[in-house]
Amino acid sequence: MQGVHPHDCKLATNQLAVEQMPITEGDEFFLSLTQHIGAPAKPIVKKGQEVKAGELIAEAGGFVSANVHSPVDGVVTAIDRCDYPVSAKAPCIVIKAGVQSGTWVKIDESITGLADIAKAAGLTGMGGAGFPAHVKLTPPNQLETLLINGAECEPYLTCDHRAMLERAEDLISGALLVKEALKLQKVIFGIEANKPDAAKAIEAVADGRVEVKLLPMLYPQGGEKQLIYSCTGKEVPEGKLPSELAIIVHNISTILAIHDAVMERKPVISRVVTVTGAVTNPKNILAPLGTPISRLIDYCGGIKLDSISPTVVLGGPMTGFTAHSLAIPSYKGMNGVLVLEKTEAEPNPLPCIRCGRCLRACPMGLSPLALENFARNNMLDELFDAKLSSCIQCSACNYVCPSKRPLKKIFRLEIPKMGEIMKRRQNG
Repeated sequence: MQGVHPHDCKLATNQLAVEQMPITEGDEFFLSLTQHIGAPAKPIVKKGQEVKAGELIAEAGGFVSANVHSPVDGVVTAIDRCDYPVSAKAPCIVIKAGVQSGTWVKIDESITGLADIAKAAGLTGMGGAGFPAHVKLTPPNQLETLLINGAECEPYLTCDHRAMLERAEDLISGALLVKEALKLQKVIFGIEANKPDAAKAIEAVADGRVEVKLLPMLYPQGGEKQLIYSCTGKEVPEGKLPSELAIIVHNISTILAIHDAVMERKPVISRVVTVTGAVTNPKNILAPLGTPISRLIDYCGGIKLDSISPTVVLGGPMTGFTAHSLAIPSYKGMNGVLVLEKTEAEPNPLPCIRCGRCLRACPMGLSPLALENFARNNMLDELFDAKLSSCIQCSACNYVCPSKRPLKKIFRLEIPKMGEIMKRRQNG
């Protein structure tokens, strides 16, 4: 498997236990209705309405969509648009926190079946993709293997590492719930080799019920297709899903959310976020969804005073989004807030020197060099034929490029257009 070897930069937080972020009366939370792939959720509350933590405030807008719940006890103050990382603004529900009861509105006990519970809980892929989990848990064919992504290969991020150390028993429970519901034959935890303590923690409680595989440190080891190959030796055919190989893949945080939804009847109202980089006190924080990233940074003592033109990235440095506003709220797929110094942030690009490093680094076997040329000349058919749709936007090409070409940014803008080319060709 091709890839790159960035420094993992995890020492600031990988030994820090997860802290629960306190909720103060008067705090505002901004719940995006688009924090998942698919149709936006539809509000079912009104301005001025009192809500409880865990109460449903927006219903899934279709099969590929997800419910949204209140993260706190409070009052709905607005149904508006809020800052969001992908688009400048997104529809949201604003809730002002009141005095907290410390409990949550539980998922209806009459709801049974893992996929239905996941749907009721508003559960999405929490590794960043945001795909509604109930869709994955309703596979088109019989599956054999659950592969749990514990690679966490993205530099700086440690929330999954801490979950494996602190909640190993719950992870095994969640994994076995999926195994039983889908009648699978085996469960494999794929964990990158820089987390041997996490592998030991899982093995200590697994009692032989799951398999643990230590994987080489190679980014993007946590990419779905790369993880499948490393753990099973099987390759997902181009344009196909893991289900073609009778495999289902879930992230560590998603498996924990499945456990919480089934065993505690808890909807998705919070998640662990690694806040690190040029902040005074890096932390792993269990924070209510909808918390503005400015508040997360402040909880870590703020940005260091001697920081040089800091840039805030949501997620990790390889696949994350540059924050255009510190008012952007946390969402289900946001696993990190990274404050980078100017020297670490994206530099000014130089002309391509055609060195070929990007070709050797691409884990999908693409030619970023050719793809950039096609993109800059609006050659969409050539982009399609060069298999841009197979790009996983991992930034391996960016990382090795001596000219620091903004390849991922270019490809991210062009990939959505590939669907249009496919439709045009299918329709003749």
